[in-house]
Formats: sequence, C-alpha cells, structure tokens
Amino acid sequence: MELERRDGTMIPAEISHTRLISFAAAFAAVYGTFRLFPIFVLIGGSGRVFSTTEFIAPLLGVVLGPYAGPVAAVVGTFLGIMITGRTNFFGLDFLAPMMNALVLGLLMRRKWLLSVLIYSALLALFFVHPSTLHFVSVPFLNGTTEFPFIWLHIVVWVLLVSPLGRRPVEWISGATRWKAIVSACLLALIGTMTQHLTGTLIFASMAVPLMGLTPQSLAKAWLAIFYVYPIERLVVVLPAATLVTFAVVKALKATGLLHQPSGMKS
Repeated sequence: MELERRDGTMIPAEISHTRLISFAAAFAAVYGTFRLFPIFVLIGGSGRVFSTTEFIAPLLGVVLGPYAGPVAAVVGTFLGIMITGRTNFFGLDFLAPMMNALVLGLLMRRKWLLSVLIYSALLALFFVHPSTLHFVSVPFLNGTTEFPFIWLHIVVWVLLVSPLGRRPVEWISGATRWKAIVSACLLALIGTMTQHLTGTLIFASMAVPLMGLTPQSLAKAWLAIFYVYPIERLVVVLPAATLVTFAVVKALKATGLLHQPSGMKS
C-alpha cells in the first residue's frame, strides 16, 4: 500500500514495530545462511570470497530500517562466520553490510541528508586513505587519462544527492510495477555501492599489515579490482538484488505484513 502524509506527499509502508524483532531475527538467520554460497573471489584476499549475502543485504535497510537493519547485519554476519568458519576481514566483515543497511534504512525513513552525509564521508575517507589507489591511467584517444578508481561510487553519489535519490522511497510501495522495480534497482545500487566502498576501505587498511600483501602486490590488486568491480557490482545489483528487493517488498505488502504508520492515511 502506498501511504500519504498529511501534507500530501507519499511514503512507503513500514513494518509493524511489534513484528520488528521477529523480522530482524528471521532476516539475520537468512543472511547468515546465505553466506554458505560463494559467488566471487575477493581479489588480493587468499581464500576469501563474496557470497550470496550480497543479494539480500539491501533488504536489511529497506525492510528493517536504520536501527534493526544494522543489528540484523551484525548478527547475521557472525552467524554466517559460525556456519562457514570463514571470515574475510578478521571478524570485521559485519561493517560493510551494516553500513549498507544504515544508509538505506535512513533513506527509507526519509532521513535523506544523513544518508548523503554518511556516503560522502566514506568517499572522503577513500581519497584520504594512504593505501588506496585514487586514480588509474586508462587509454583514451591517442593517449591516457587519469580516471577515478571509485568512479561508479561517484556516479551513485550523484544519483543520491540528485532529486532522483529521494524517488525510491516514494516508488518502492507504489502501485505502478515499473516504478517499484526502478526503485528496487536504485536502492540496491545505493546500498551495494555503500557496502563495497566500506569493504574496500577495510581491505585497504588490512591488506599489507594483516593479509600478507606487499605494497607491490597491493598495487597490482588495485588495478585488477578497478576493472573487475564495476562488472561484479552490476551483476549483484542487476538482476539479483533488484529482483530480491522488489519481490520481498511486494510479498510483504500482499500478505499484510507492512502496515500503515500511525499518523498517516491511506
């Protein structure tokens, strides 16, 4: 159901507060179980992999919000570590999905400015981090040009700060199917790139002192990641995370598990 504020603007339905704890527990259990299924190898991380949790991580923020969502991300990550015995970042794996859920949860609660500020802070941290690769020389016409390593993250930042950045909140619960799908895609993209940016910062901090990479091997890893990560992230978003987000929100609406917030009218 799409809901209307007293001022006439539309908002998405929210999950009942009485169901929030059970929903958070259920999502954490599903998230942890999905860690069993690897999909990509982490470049520069021997034996480390990305898993199908990437497909469902945006749901934690979209459905559970900015408080229960990050908690479910933390609990689900440690549950997954217990199930698989596998950790990418020495137990700090929870930070990336937690930031995904936080940014999307704030966005869904119309705290757009906080979402923008957190995402912007992550971008700034990347550019001041001493171990990240800021620009890559890529062939252009008859020479080369310096291209930002995190160009796709910057594209998402532009989408987030533009008027389009607020549309997914209005469209995700809308009756128009194509708008709901576009909304799910935008939310999945924002959340996925937030998660990837956080994970990249963790990798940059741990690669040499803890993961055994030399500065030379890290430089080679950055170059490989630059060419691979856009394809990898778009595979996560299109169609996997988009379809999962759209389908779950639609199912929750159809079964009546999304309710009308107090003070709103349908």
